[in-house]
Amino acid sequence: MYRKIKRFSCLLLAVLLTPLLAALPVHAASFHDVPGGAWYAGAVSSLADQGILAGTGDGYFSPEQKLTRAAFVTMLAKTELSSYDLSQYNFKGSFKDVPASYWANTFINWAAENGIVRGTGDGNFRPGDLLSRQDMAVMVTGFARAFGRKMPAINGPASFWDQKEISPYAAPAVDACQQAGVLSGSDGWFRPKQAASRAEAASMYHRFLQRCPASASYAITRKRVEGVPVRAVTFDPHLYTAGLILGQGQVRGGEAPGSLVSRSGAALAMNAGFFDMSTYRPIGTLISGGQVLTIDNAYAPAKSAFVVDSQGSCSVENFSTSFSAGLYNPETGVRLSGLEDIAMNQLPERADDATRIIFTRAWGESLGFVARDAITVDGSGTITLVAQNADLPIPEDGYVLAQRARRYYEGYFFDSCQSGLRVDLERHYDGTDKDIAVSVGVGPRIVKDGAPYGNSSTYAAEGFRDPGITQADVRRVCIGTRRDGKVVMLYADSNLQKLSYVMKAMGCWDAINCDGGGSTNLYVDGQWLYGPQDRPLNHMLYFR
Repeated sequence: MYRKIKRFSCLLLAVLLTPLLAALPVHAASFHDVPGGAWYAGAVSSLADQGILAGTGDGYFSPEQKLTRAAFVTMLAKTELSSYDLSQYNFKGSFKDVPASYWANTFINWAAENGIVRGTGDGNFRPGDLLSRQDMAVMVTGFARAFGRKMPAINGPASFWDQKEISPYAAPAVDACQQAGVLSGSDGWFRPKQAASRAEAASMYHRFLQRCPASASYAITRKRVEGVPVRAVTFDPHLYTAGLILGQGQVRGGEAPGSLVSRSGAALAMNAGFFDMSTYRPIGTLISGGQVLTIDNAYAPAKSAFVVDSQGSCSVENFSTSFSAGLYNPETGVRLSGLEDIAMNQLPERADDATRIIFTRAWGESLGFVARDAITVDGSGTITLVAQNADLPIPEDGYVLAQRARRYYEGYFFDSCQSGLRVDLERHYDGTDKDIAVSVGVGPRIVKDGAPYGNSSTYAAEGFRDPGITQADVRRVCIGTRRDGKVVMLYADSNLQKLSYVMKAMGCWDAINCDGGGSTNLYVDGQWLYGPQDRPLNHMLYFR
């Protein structure tokens, strides 16, 4: 009975595949040994037309010839890379048995560098060995994972008669391919160690490309750009909602990257702005959901910021941020007093610091210091408490406006405050007219108006003088915008000068460097292009 069920499943799969193959253009007849009606003709034709598959010479395809490991890796590489891309892999790689002169050296180097193949465990790749069916499954699932191709489970799990012969390292890949309808058995047998023919490999890979397409909303890049190995994602930000998520929900919080991604529901995410590792204070202004989370105007407006406006369009902007407040009698509408240049969620570290600061629950449950003057304002803008020399709790709906010390020319604002009066806040962006939904101060800028940008002077103007940041080849993430409106988030081990050329080659019109080193994390739809690292992050930029 079991054998009959397995045979029926295989026949059903064949029936389902027949219309699919029949619908393909049959150009494979140009190969002398590929009849137009052959079961594999459509797949061979399609892959040959795309430049993924070639014949064996003199107009022959040799469908029954067994495929080598190197030949299948070549098919994977040609799916994603141009001839120019592949030329950057013309070096002696890590496998002992793949010399630089080997015909498939560039293809194997690319696949190994991006974790698609891992060799045979003894420092060798064995490129000329025949490709087994189970290793074909391993390579194709590694390729799918690397480029975000989902393998849908359209079939239920199967147990083949020779299930125990499938090597443990290959079993998950075989299961994934079987359930996705990419690779199946015959009469209940999988024959994992059997070498795949060129016709079989073409048919299987064509089914994979059709049934496991690349994402329509983003594209993953894994290749060398300007000689630098990169991992990147390019996407249309209008298809997502952008935001910043704070560690532990607070401006000075720290949280593991995986936890931040999970809490935010991100499809795409990266660490962004720098932060002080001793205090977890963010270095740079943070804005999310149209609300200012914290203000840091040091080096503004030279300091660059990545901005998402209310329509989802992205840009690189240079601006400073502040608030002003007006104190009003709600009954008469008369303006009683006002304040300018108010900050947001910053710690006044000195006892004589007289900065006027707004504190929200993004700061914490209380001020954490004794304020010389403070008022509590509810969500409607009404003053509910006036206090001096106190550490006040921060309301969930509203804020506390406080100063730690008084100024020589203090003015009348705090002395005029009374419960019941109204405070109107006005936000000011000096340097941009964008309707900002999300912004994170990062930098320095590395591409401007479509050209590589930046030197020691421009870096210093944005507050970056440390050679470890400006000159060293270190782990980095960066973000850029293209003229077509798409965004590129990219990881590389590089210095800023090289990175500027990389981002220009990726099509960026503007681009900026972000925090790196132990904070480097780049997440794309269920996989980490880099990370997750152990270091807690102050915040992450996400698109969901």
